[in-house]
Amino acid sequence: MFADQYAAYDDLSSQMKTTIKGMVALHHYGNRNELDERSRTAASLLTEDQKQKVAWVRHPLARRHPVTGRTALYAVSGTSFRIEGMPDDEARALLDELKDHATQPKYQYRLKYGVGDVVVWDNASLLHSATLIDPDDARTLWRITIKEERRPS
Repeated sequence: MFADQYAAYDDLSSQMKTTIKGMVALHHYGNRNELDERSRTAASLLTEDQKQKVAWVRHPLARRHPVTGRTALYAVSGTSFRIEGMPDDEARALLDELKDHATQPKYQYRLKYGVGDVVVWDNASLLHSATLIDPDDARTLWRITIKEERRPS
């Protein structure tokens, strides 16, 4: 399942766009909505050694795409735990409000995978969510990340 974050940003009120401008979210590995590691919807299990090495990552709530120049919502999913300079309860409330907005059905595209399908998407403009499948119906997933080149302003 995918959600168009260009459209989600475009549809925000001008007041919300002003509110989130320049805000930076703090992300951590895992899903703050599913902390039970035994759940099928939790993030993949990490060893204790891996957990010690996981660092916080900073991302803007909205960011300008490096190629298209369009602004998209960016830091709204369950891996966003905090917003810099904001009390945690207020930050989570705002992140949840943005997530509820960004994942409305009007922004969603649901794909039913078939044998031989290859799907490529742009993480800078889409949210994605893996949907649960029958554990006996295996699929192979590869993740490839292309390092973003910074262009001179």
